[in-house]
Amino acid sequence: MAIREEVRRRGRGVGEGSTRGVAVLLTGLALAGCAFIAPAAAQQTLFNVPSADVLPAGKLYLEEDNFWRPGRLEDTYVTLRAVAGLGSAIEAGVNVGGLAAQGRSAPAAILAVKWQPVHASRWAVTTGISGQFFLRGSREGSPSAHAYAHAAWTPGEKTRFTGGVWYATSGYADAGVTKGVLGGIEQRLSSTLLFQADWYSGRNGLGTFTPGFSWTIEQWVVYAGYSVKNGDSNGNAVLVELGRYW
Repeated sequence: MAIREEVRRRGRGVGEGSTRGVAVLLTGLALAGCAFIAPAAAQQTLFNVPSADVLPAGKLYLEEDNFWRPGRLEDTYVTLRAVAGLGSAIEAGVNVGGLAAQGRSAPAAILAVKWQPVHASRWAVTTGISGQFFLRGSREGSPSAHAYAHAAWTPGEKTRFTGGVWYATSGYADAGVTKGVLGGIEQRLSSTLLFQADWYSGRNGLGTFTPGFSWTIEQWVVYAGYSVKNGDSNGNAVLVELGRYW
């Protein structure tokens, strides 16, 4: 069983009243900040790297991503995400991002499909593609695309490692075509708590290392991490995400 799915299954012992209270509190905290300026994948992720989890057919996941740079309120953004399981180890989703807390927004939609052609007890191979489209048309930017493929290894019940490659067309992560490697680790600390970290290579819009934690209570999951921009400390930022499974 996937590390995250195991945490979600074991984390359903908390009462409904406490879940609502936590959700209200965390929603308030999340709305105080905002999300990532670079494109976020419209699929299940660790923080930025797509995870090796695929929603079962008929299942739905909704998430709000909040990303802000301390001391720079002009760099605060919100992204809204919806992901649906389609069956046959495929999920598809949509993001609406570029929503600025201050100043002018540049709203964009990202459509994504994730497919997992190989899934064994210890190994999984996952690939996906996403397209970014600016909602105000070409005056905000041209359509662009991102593709990746990775393998995930689960040596035991509590740990999963992910590694792979990625490619982005002009305008997705940088002005020109960009490509590189990606990686991630997930470590279950308790029945409801995960440590996780992910990394995109390169000095571009995707190039960050983000360690942090995710906390699951029943159908709710909260992520909190700190993104370290590759080669540019001015790009470091706090990331908070609130999601729910149906």
